[in-house]
Amino acid sequence: MSKIYKIDTELKGGDQLFVEASDWMAKMDKGLSDEDAAALSTWMSTDPRNKKQLLAMAQMWDKMDALARLSEVFPYELGAAPHPVQQVNRRFAMAASFIVIFVVGIAGVLLNQPSDSSLAEPASGRTTYETAIGGTSTIELADGSVITLNTNSRATVGFSPQQRIVQLERGELHIDVAHDSTRPLSVIAAGRIVQAVGTSFSVRIGDSQRVEVLVADGRVQIGAREPSTAGTDQLGPSREMANQTLLISQAERVVLNSGEEAVEVLEPEEIEVQLSWRSGNLIFRGESLATAVSEVGRYTSVEFVIKDEELRRVRVAGLFKTGDVSGFLSSLVANFDILYERTDDQTVLLSAATNRLTDAAN
Repeated sequence: MSKIYKIDTELKGGDQLFVEASDWMAKMDKGLSDEDAAALSTWMSTDPRNKKQLLAMAQMWDKMDALARLSEVFPYELGAAPHPVQQVNRRFAMAASFIVIFVVGIAGVLLNQPSDSSLAEPASGRTTYETAIGGTSTIELADGSVITLNTNSRATVGFSPQQRIVQLERGELHIDVAHDSTRPLSVIAAGRIVQAVGTSFSVRIGDSQRVEVLVADGRVQIGAREPSTAGTDQLGPSREMANQTLLISQAERVVLNSGEEAVEVLEPEEIEVQLSWRSGNLIFRGESLATAVSEVGRYTSVEFVIKDEELRRVRVAGLFKTGDVSGFLSSLVANFDILYERTDDQTVLLSAATNRLTDAAN
């Protein structure tokens, strides 16, 4: 196993090279024009560390197929003598074979090591963290990154000398990423990869495997992965990165796997609302009752049943403590003319008060 870690991935410091290599990977996915091919050739020959960064990016993003296509981009017909990039391609092919071995090996480390309950994982291996319904947990990782898990969440963290991977299996997390330009941190969730060098962002897996990404500071790059036949997020070369990348910056949010992945710019107060769960609060600013009870329900085993369809659209505002079902219900009665009935310990029926029905009729 130690031989796997000897692969040379020494990279130039700073975010700029990381961003440049990411941009080239995205362009290669879409197909390089003749101008792009010439520009890539120049970029790789300018500094040997550029090539190393591109290789490391391909390794992290499972884009060995993109590197293989370099031989098509720079055919021998471009000149009588082998093009300089063709010589690079041969070295790419050799490096690629080593990287495939590396990825298979590190996948075994990340997926087959037993869980460790300690708060700081070792230099390699994996650690799984989990919260119950209504619980939250803050974990400081060995690299200095800090993860906060929301209610009913589960995440597996795997570190190696070459990469940092957090696999969110369910729920929601917020992570303050410790800066390390040689070892980007990737969060894998429902077939998507959210990658950052040093930043602060949240990832949430919602209904129908929709993935919400909110960047509080810095920026992240998002890649798509094809769903595996097993329905799980396996790491390694067997899963291909889809031809899709997206860059999300500070104060932006996007919902992935939704059919329409439009980036939304948030005001500072809206970001505070979205991240209020980290302080044990839920803030509603005019959301529908259906949305409010769905959010409150994430922090409790109680099921809310809205009896009147019209009631589902009633707007709710206020600050509530996560898990405080009694306080939430009392506020509905006092402020929104909504009555409740407990049919058992796990079920609450919500209905409109008589005066609300009368107002609606008038």
